[in-house]
Amino acid sequence: MYDNITKLYKLENINSKIESLDTTIDGEVLTLHLKLLKDNISCPLCQTYPMYFHGFRLKKLIHSVSLEHQVKIAYYARRYRCKTCNKTIYETNPFNQAYERISLKTKLSILDYLKETNHTFTDAAKVFNVSIQSVINIFDRHIEVRRRPLPEIISIDEVFTNKMNKYKYACVLFDFEASKLIDLIATRHKNYLLEYFYRIPIKERDQVKVFIMDMWDSYKQVVSKCFPKALIAIDSFHIVRNLNEAIKAIRIRVQNKYYLQKSKLEHNDMYYYMLKKFHYFFVKNYEDIYDGKIKIHKLNAYWHKSEILRDLLSINDELTEAYRLKERYRTFNLTADYETCEDELQVLIQVFKNSKIDVYRAFGKTIDKWQQEIRNSFIRINGRRVSNGPIESTNSKIKTITKTANGIRDFRRFRKKALYAINQDIPIKN
Repeated sequence: MYDNITKLYKLENINSKIESLDTTIDGEVLTLHLKLLKDNISCPLCQTYPMYFHGFRLKKLIHSVSLEHQVKIAYYARRYRCKTCNKTIYETNPFNQAYERISLKTKLSILDYLKETNHTFTDAAKVFNVSIQSVINIFDRHIEVRRRPLPEIISIDEVFTNKMNKYKYACVLFDFEASKLIDLIATRHKNYLLEYFYRIPIKERDQVKVFIMDMWDSYKQVVSKCFPKALIAIDSFHIVRNLNEAIKAIRIRVQNKYYLQKSKLEHNDMYYYMLKKFHYFFVKNYEDIYDGKIKIHKLNAYWHKSEILRDLLSINDELTEAYRLKERYRTFNLTADYETCEDELQVLIQVFKNSKIDVYRAFGKTIDKWQQEIRNSFIRINGRRVSNGPIESTNSKIKTITKTANGIRDFRRFRKKALYAINQDIPIKN
């Protein structure tokens, strides 16, 4: 009889229990006036059967399940009285929990809404016509987030959370295979991480096979102490980024030699223009550069990328050597495998350490220091090379929460929101 209304306002579970249902509209507020069928119940104290009807009590509930208008329930709750012991009780209430004015369906809608990383507590309060504190209370009461069990392959990284936290960076633990956030730790400080990991049983820690990280010494020291059986793999992106920073410094140094100043003996404005305009040729993968004709405004001409690269490398011998050595490492990074990469890596270390270019010698020392971890970065799990690529998208989601959730000042609540929104499989309790 009331199927359309109950379906529209998510009350299908009480269809068979409704005695009467009317609707009224006052401005933007739609009110559902509800009575349930009378039930025969026993007294919970003396077991007298049945208890007698003792009148109605009106309960007004927020039932914000529609985004079109505000919805409220005017629920006429039956009271029953026992003639033997005078005990009075209410009928079973399918709409809300005791002493609350927000319906269960509204709570579920709020919690479902908060699964989006860009949805804040303030947004939820506006959408569902409740107070911000009510949304926070619902979230705190019904969402409990625990650390996920440690998997075999873990990515570890940091993310900026200064607004949410007294520490500048939080530490992110990520399951490489399952693509799930394991935990969000308040800081990446070494002593804090040591204490955190030592609280985890050694049996669980010993199951971890590989830790993927950037070149942060504290991570290496912590993992070496807490996970003695795990291999450490450096994310290849961070190595290549260091190399790109080195060749960028070389390009800028060469470029500035040709800055147009007539008082200097050596100047060539065209060289400066080409090196500055096509700076990305030195750090971007050649195959990813546009393959058509590229306009050079200063020459009023169109050149192919091969012609531009040839011209750039003809400017300076040091830059040419730097580019070719950078490409040699990039090719190694793309094609090497775990079993056979060691010899070529040793050759590259010596080539960089013996380079005439100072920033390349520093890069050579870096890869020499981390050579075993670089070799471990070629490990493949189910055909996938281990890397921190998957964790970067998670970091982006955490940053979205950080930007939008200006009201979260409690890191524990922020952590809970991050794990709840990113993993999407956190159960609702109570």
